[in-house]
This record gives sequence, structure tokens and C-alpha cells, in this order.
Amino acid sequence: NPANRKHGRVEVYSKIKSVRTRDGGHTWSEASEIADNVKTTHDLLFERPFAYTEGFDFNDPNVLLECWCSPNSGEPNSTAWVKMSRDGGETWGKPAALPKCDIPRYQGRPSYIVRPDGVVLLFLTAQPKNNPHDRPVVFASFDNGVSWSLISLMPNSNEYRMICPSPVLMKDGTILVAVRCKPDMIAAWDELYASDDGGLTWRFVSRINDHGDTVHLTLMEDGRLFAVYGYRRPGYGVRARISEDNGATWGPELILRDDGGSLDLGYPRAVEVRPGELLISYYFNDKSDPIGVRYIGGTILRV
Repeated sequence: NPANRKHGRVEVYSKIKSVRTRDGGHTWSEASEIADNVKTTHDLLFERPFAYTEGFDFNDPNVLLECWCSPNSGEPNSTAWVKMSRDGGETWGKPAALPKCDIPRYQGRPSYIVRPDGVVLLFLTAQPKNNPHDRPVVFASFDNGVSWSLISLMPNSNEYRMICPSPVLMKDGTILVAVRCKPDMIAAWDELYASDDGGLTWRFVSRINDHGDTVHLTLMEDGRLFAVYGYRRPGYGVRARISEDNGATWGPELILRDDGGSLDLGYPRAVEVRPGELLISYYFNDKSDPIGVRYIGGTILRV
């Protein structure tokens, strides 16, 4: 529909969809819909507030949580919401808005872990009233996804945004979270923080890279930490680093791709499909493409 063309936030009139692989990333299913952003915004603004009434078994691999925000992630009053699936993403429930907790704006992300005591922690980005720079925050559900409440504000800066938290739960119960620090589009890096008390308080652990944008953490089966991030400087692409000491130090930078056509790429996600083999997905545009079409790409990496 030409009337729906918007050259700002593409998510306003778009849909969130998923594709599925059953062979480690070699072949993919057709896309299926998770959320229609126009309908979701309408439901949150004009319909009776929806809330889940029955909890979810987060130990069941078929239970999935999606989290985003409406009307879009750039609006000053954006509201975060969650949608739940019990059947591995075949069907999804209605969007349930997260409480504002007197914070004007949230950017949602499906970044969550389950503590050993069963509490679900959901990591978001928020913009408080007294600071124009976003910061990471933590929501918790104590009733298996029925309701949510804010439990902590992670470290922040008064000079630049700290956004897009990516958590992992270590075997000893420590929670590690990688955070994107963004003074400017050409000046960005990733830092690692830790919590020893279930996400209530946080301490700085390490800086992951010299330059890196949105980062994703994966705890590998052998205990190594894999951090993958978009690289939005010349040599545009996707890079990664591995830590063998719980994030205290990081190994040499791995260049997964350096053939990007511009800085408009990244937001990777990684999963270990078999021991030592990772599937990394991201959005990308090719240097060899004069039009610069954006697409979802993937890399299989053995480390």
C-alpha cells in the first residue's frame, strides 16, 4: 500500500515473522507470522488490556516468548509487550503490555533467561525521565509469565546510550549480560556486566571489543562464552570474540564477514547447533549489490 510507505522506522507498518531450520541452518521453512505491528499497536491503544491468566512451563522447549514495543522502538512513549507460544512458535497469544513503572519509553527485546528458582528475567532498554540516554533494565516474572515487574536498573551513562542487553546464565548461577555502548554511530563498543544475586545488582566485568554494535552472548556447552556483534565501520560486517574465563578476558577478534555494503547491518543472534558449531544469523547488505537490498543472512562457524 503506497500510503503506508515510511522512510523512518520500518517496523511501524511491518510484521514480525519467523523462519525455522531443522538441519542446523542449511535449509529454512517459509515465514510464519508472530505479530502484525499495526494490529498490535491498535490492540494496545484501543482494546481492553490483555493479560495471560495461566502460567507457562519455561523448561518446555516449545514455550517461547516474543518481546517488542509499540508503536515503534523510537517513539518517546513506546510500550513494551510480550507474546507467548506453547507450541514452538506455531501459534501465538495476544500481546500483553508490560507495566510502565513510571518510565516513559521502552525498547523490547526477546532476551530472557530463567533463574534456578524458576523466576523469568527479561532484559529491555528503557529511557528514564531524568536522563535522555537509554539504559538496560530487568523485568521479572514470579508466576511463570503471567505478570511482570521491574526489579533492577543496570549500570548507565550520563553521556551516551547503553542498550540492547544480551544475557546468559552461567552454571554457577552468575548472570552475565553484554551491553551495547553507543556514544555515536561510528563510536560504539560492547561491555560485560555480572550479577551474583539473581539480577538485582550489577558489576562491571570487562570490555569485549574496540568497536562493536549490538552484541549477542552464547554460553557454549564446553563453558566458553561466544560474543558476536555487528561491525559498523569500514570493513562492514560481523565479528566475534571468545572468552575462556567467564568473560574476564577475550581472545582475538574473529571476522565472520567484512563484505558489507554499509553500516546498516548487524543485530546478530547465535546458537550452538552441535558442540563447537554455531549458527549466527544477522541482517546484512552486500558491498557487491549496487541497490543495497537488506536481507537476513547466516554464517556457520566451527570454533
